Amino acid sequence: MVGAGLPDLSGAILLVEAERTVGLGVIDRQLTQLIRAGALDGLQGVALGRFPGFEDYSDRGWNLVDVLRDRLVPLGVPVLGGLEFGHGTDPHAVALGTMADLDTGSGTLTVSPPAR
Repeated sequence: MVGAGLPDLSGAILLVEAERTVGLGVIDRQLTQLIRAGALDGLQGVALGRFPGFEDYSDRGWNLVDVLRDRLVPLGVPVLGGLEFGHGTDPHAVALGTMADLDTGSGTLTVSPPAR
């Protein structure tokens, strides 16, 4: 999507989730491309959903947490993981384009108005 003209994400919370149909290198490259293109400039936080299939997966000594930490921590924004949205059994949706509050202290992502 980087070359297709992403919307301005200034002030946004980025939602990230993936199913293990790809390896860690693909996730690393996708995040790196977004970062280098400046697409994540002004981001206010990152919410991490489900990543089924990555639970015990590693590649060259790295696991999913290592890749996400390496790419996201330098952004200097709050990152909250373990949220129940995205792929997997009984997938939960998150309304896009709404106001939200990411609270890493309480471990919550509150969307307003709530999705129905």
